[in-house]
Amino acid sequence: MSQYYYNPFGSGSDMNNNAMQMNFLRQQQAKKEKHEIRVISFSMGCAIVAYLIIQTIAVQFLNMLGWNDFYSQSTTFQYAFNILFVSFLSVLVPFGIVAIVNKKRYERSIVPSEKVGFAKGFCWVCFGMAGCVLANVVVSYIVAIIQQIVGHDLYSGLDIKPDSIFAIALEFVGIAIIPAICEELAMRAFSLQLLAKYGKGFGVFAVSLVFGLLHGNIVQFIFAFLVGVILGFVTVKTNNIAPAIFIHAFNNGMSAVQSAVTYFAGENAANVVSVIVYVFWIAAGVLSGLYLLLKKEFVKTKEKSNSVLTTGQKFSAFLFPWMIVPFVELIVITAINFTIKA
Repeated sequence: MSQYYYNPFGSGSDMNNNAMQMNFLRQQQAKKEKHEIRVISFSMGCAIVAYLIIQTIAVQFLNMLGWNDFYSQSTTFQYAFNILFVSFLSVLVPFGIVAIVNKKRYERSIVPSEKVGFAKGFCWVCFGMAGCVLANVVVSYIVAIIQQIVGHDLYSGLDIKPDSIFAIALEFVGIAIIPAICEELAMRAFSLQLLAKYGKGFGVFAVSLVFGLLHGNIVQFIFAFLVGVILGFVTVKTNNIAPAIFIHAFNNGMSAVQSAVTYFAGENAANVVSVIVYVFWIAAGVLSGLYLLLKKEFVKTKEKSNSVLTTGQKFSAFLFPWMIVPFVELIVITAINFTIKA
């Protein structure tokens, strides 16, 4: 008489069927995620192109009105122009539209606002600022070496210097406060919160690439990318947009402080103040980093991604094909500026 043995794990064929079904579902999920990432990439790519188009239209508008000389001579008008046409219309509005178009794809609050205690918030700001200062130093050395090789200034744009107390105040508003609010809402809120569901690390680096592409040339791309990684890291660790806004504002504000000191006390005094500010932020950042390390803030993870894609698959879907145009745009603009300077 044959005996029947019960197998609690099912037969081999059942296990194979289950494995095949799981693999099929995984492939379908991967296909869906790639499609979603490409849709998000397309919308962000359009926002980057819109950034350039809006500013081009604004410049043409100045030409039509014959205000070019007034723009180049009035620092007050330049700051006001940057607030309206760069920070608001060119950055916040296009990426606000990205958030609206993709609103059904958000799995978390569009603007991260989890409560952060004052001590931890302050330490994250100091830590982030130290990172920004180091990024600035590194990029400055790289640029200096490249400029010695090619024999030309790699930076582009007007060197705006305030010519009155009102212009100094407007500079703080125009290059520190307003850009910090608008760009952090666009990048670390609207964009990062959209991509972080596929992995926080992926979201931070992808949005940092976008942030770099908005800055118009390769040198500023490198610096903005590094700063973007720092701002994104702080945002995902705190799940609050406020620390990133403060870091961004303080980072941009260092330039405004230097301009203000130059106006009141001269360039030598401004250079001394700049060194003092750099040393302060590095020291404060090191101490804050130690505090955060002791509190195990760097290793705290509140949620994990359920994405089935590998990191390479995510970036491939994000970069190709819709980010190619912004990257080509970056190279072309850099080449044009370099040719003009040469």
